[in-house]
Amino acid sequence: MAKSSGATNKKATIKKYANRRLYDTESSTYITLDRLALMIREGREFEVVDAKSGDDITHQVLTQIIVDEEARGSTMLPVNFLRQLIGMYGGQSEGLVSPVLDSAMD
Repeated sequence: MAKSSGATNKKATIKKYANRRLYDTESSTYITLDRLALMIREGREFEVVDAKSGDDITHQVLTQIIVDEEARGSTMLPVNFLRQLIGMYGGQSEGLVSPVLDSAMD
Protein backbone atom coordinates (compact mmCIF):
# COMPACT_ATOMS: atom_id res chain seq x y z
CA MET A 1 0.00 0.00 0.00
CA ALA A 2 1.25 3.47 -0.82
CA LYS A 3 2.42 5.59 2.06
CA SER A 4 1.91 9.31 2.33
CA SER A 5 4.77 11.39 1.00
CA GLY A 6 4.85 13.55 4.11
CA ALA A 7 3.17 16.64 2.65
CA THR A 8 -0.24 15.65 3.97
CA ASN A 9 0.12 13.44 7.04
CA LYS A 10 -3.00 14.86 8.67
CA LYS A 11 -5.94 12.47 8.79
CA ALA A 12 -8.92 13.88 6.89
CA THR A 13 -12.39 13.61 8.39
CA ILE A 14 -15.21 12.52 6.12
CA LYS A 15 -18.78 12.87 7.36
CA LYS A 16 -21.45 10.51 6.12
CA TYR A 17 -24.98 11.87 6.18
CA ALA A 18 -28.29 10.00 6.39
CA ASN A 19 -28.82 10.57 2.67
CA ARG A 20 -25.61 8.50 2.15
CA ARG A 21 -23.62 11.52 0.93
CA LEU A 22 -20.00 11.84 1.99
CA TYR A 23 -18.64 15.26 2.94
CA ASP A 24 -14.90 15.94 3.04
CA THR A 25 -14.42 18.48 5.83
CA GLU A 26 -10.91 19.28 4.59
CA SER A 27 -11.96 20.41 1.11
CA SER A 28 -15.54 21.38 2.10
CA THR A 29 -16.97 19.32 -0.76
CA TYR A 30 -19.14 16.27 -1.22
CA ILE A 31 -17.18 13.29 -2.50
CA THR A 32 -17.86 9.77 -3.75
CA LEU A 33 -16.67 6.34 -2.72
CA ASP A 34 -14.52 6.40 -5.86
CA ARG A 35 -12.79 9.52 -4.54
CA LEU A 36 -12.17 7.78 -1.21
CA ALA A 37 -10.64 4.83 -3.09
CA LEU A 38 -8.37 7.26 -4.92
CA MET A 39 -7.36 8.87 -1.63
CA ILE A 40 -6.36 5.43 -0.34
CA ARG A 41 -4.31 4.74 -3.47
CA GLU A 42 -2.60 8.11 -2.95
CA GLY A 43 -1.70 7.06 0.61
CA ARG A 44 -4.03 9.58 2.24
CA GLU A 45 -5.30 8.84 5.73
CA PHE A 46 -8.94 9.51 6.58
CA GLU A 47 -11.67 8.53 8.96
CA VAL A 48 -15.36 8.40 8.18
CA VAL A 49 -17.81 9.44 10.88
CA ASP A 50 -21.57 9.36 10.99
CA ALA A 51 -22.61 13.01 10.77
CA LYS A 52 -25.45 12.59 13.26
CA SER A 53 -23.97 10.31 15.93
CA GLY A 54 -20.25 10.96 15.46
CA ASP A 55 -19.60 7.20 15.41
CA ASP A 56 -16.55 6.02 13.48
CA ILE A 57 -17.89 4.12 10.46
CA THR A 58 -14.63 3.90 8.51
CA HIS A 59 -14.70 0.09 8.53
CA GLN A 60 -18.17 -0.07 6.96
CA VAL A 61 -17.30 2.48 4.28
CA LEU A 62 -14.04 0.71 3.38
CA THR A 63 -15.96 -2.56 3.13
CA GLN A 64 -18.45 -0.86 0.79
CA ILE A 65 -15.58 0.32 -1.44
CA ILE A 66 -14.37 -3.30 -1.71
CA VAL A 67 -17.90 -4.50 -2.53
CA ASP A 68 -18.22 -1.84 -5.24
CA GLU A 69 -14.82 -2.70 -6.74
CA GLU A 70 -15.68 -6.40 -6.80
CA ALA A 71 -19.09 -5.67 -8.39
CA ARG A 72 -17.36 -3.77 -11.21
CA GLY A 73 -15.41 -6.87 -12.13
CA SER A 74 -12.17 -6.17 -10.25
CA THR A 75 -12.37 -9.59 -8.66
CA MET A 76 -9.23 -9.62 -6.57
CA LEU A 77 -10.73 -11.74 -3.78
CA PRO A 78 -11.15 -15.41 -4.74
CA VAL A 79 -14.51 -17.05 -4.01
CA ASN A 80 -12.90 -19.66 -1.75
CA PHE A 81 -11.26 -16.92 0.35
CA LEU A 82 -14.58 -15.08 0.68
CA ARG A 83 -16.37 -18.28 1.73
CA GLN A 84 -13.74 -19.02 4.36
CA LEU A 85 -13.82 -15.46 5.63
CA ILE A 86 -17.62 -15.48 5.95
CA GLY A 87 -17.43 -18.85 7.68
CA MET A 88 -15.16 -17.38 10.34
CA TYR A 89 -17.65 -14.74 11.45
CA GLY A 90 -19.08 -15.71 14.82
CA GLY A 91 -16.60 -18.54 15.25
CA GLN A 92 -13.79 -18.99 17.72
CA SER A 93 -11.18 -17.72 15.27
CA GLU A 94 -13.01 -14.46 14.49
CA GLY A 95 -10.78 -12.40 16.79
CA LEU A 96 -7.62 -13.90 15.30
CA VAL A 97 -8.34 -13.11 11.66
CA SER A 98 -7.94 -9.33 11.75
CA PRO A 99 -4.45 -9.28 13.31
CA VAL A 100 -3.26 -12.05 10.96
CA LEU A 101 -4.55 -10.23 7.87
CA ASP A 102 -3.09 -6.93 9.12
CA SER A 103 0.27 -8.57 9.60
CA ALA A 104 0.15 -10.25 6.20
CA MET A 105 -0.63 -6.94 4.45
CA ASP A 106 2.23 -5.13 6.20
